Amino acid sequence: MMDWKMKEVVLAVILAVACGVIYLGWSTLWIPISALVGPVGAGFMFGIWVIASPIVAYIIRKPGAALIAEISAAAVELVTGSHFGLSALLVGVFQGIGAEIAFAIFGYKHYNLFTLMLSGAFAAVVGMLYNLIANGFSYYTTEVFFMTLGLHVISGILLGGWLAKVVVDALAKTGVLEQYEIMKIKRKRENNHGNVSGV
Repeated sequence: MMDWKMKEVVLAVILAVACGVIYLGWSTLWIPISALVGPVGAGFMFGIWVIASPIVAYIIRKPGAALIAEISAAAVELVTGSHFGLSALLVGVFQGIGAEIAFAIFGYKHYNLFTLMLSGAFAAVVGMLYNLIANGFSYYTTEVFFMTLGLHVISGILLGGWLAKVVVDALAKTGVLEQYEIMKIKRKRENNHGNVSGV
């Protein structure tokens, strides 16, 4: 975070806190839903728990943004009383690592819809690794494991990556992100496009 500007740190903290509160509410909602459809069926809810990573990374566009955002949001969920307890924070670390990998693969140069969705998918895969470590490899039957992983990956892609882009693009239209990297790059592209068109 050495090359982060103070406004970027402040925004990351605000967004992480907001996401952490959403995570807590989502965790509370998970209890009745998992009772209705079972823990495997409730896997469709997974993606919301990784949305902090693509949201913050998409706006700030710096190495470590996805990881820091997810750990911070998970920490907020923990201290505000998540029934998942310490595992809320620990799985957040794993999910944050997974999300970060997606941006690292492209050298932190691509923040398009594909990369955001990939971050949600990777967060699901690495998060599942935590579940295996925490619960033991015998916890899942092969069929249940792949069904759970599949639902988590799909949910991570849609409720994590795709929804993150929708949320940030909507925020960008309000003008609140004018001073951040996302809008600087957008303006640069528009200027380049204008120059090309004017030739």
